[in-house]
Amino acid sequence: MMAEQRDTPDLPQIMSDAEIDALARTSEVVDPKFQPPPSDERLTDEAMAMMKALFPRIHQNVITFWGTAKGETYLDGLILDDRGDRQGFPPDALRALLVLQRIHFQKFGTFKKAQP
Repeated sequence: MMAEQRDTPDLPQIMSDAEIDALARTSEVVDPKFQPPPSDERLTDEAMAMMKALFPRIHQNVITFWGTAKGETYLDGLILDDRGDRQGFPPDALRALLVLQRIHFQKFGTFKKAQP
């Protein structure tokens, strides 16, 4: 005995192939809020590039003193005005200096001696 074949009705097309392809491409885009944060190396490179473009002398000093006690003191002195007569940095430059200070501390710790 042969199995009965059932005729299946043709279903209406809801979306065209082009619409499905377009939807698939947009759904593959990663939402920026779910991307991993940039690496410290990338942040350092970006901060150094900004300082080189805006403040070449400071950039050269950061390179010269990087990884030393003088480097820590230099970055701290740029961020905190101990003389009282500085106008300050533009927000992007200050952000770059703060990134450099944080990464310097994470890589090398502090060179300051603890006061009892």
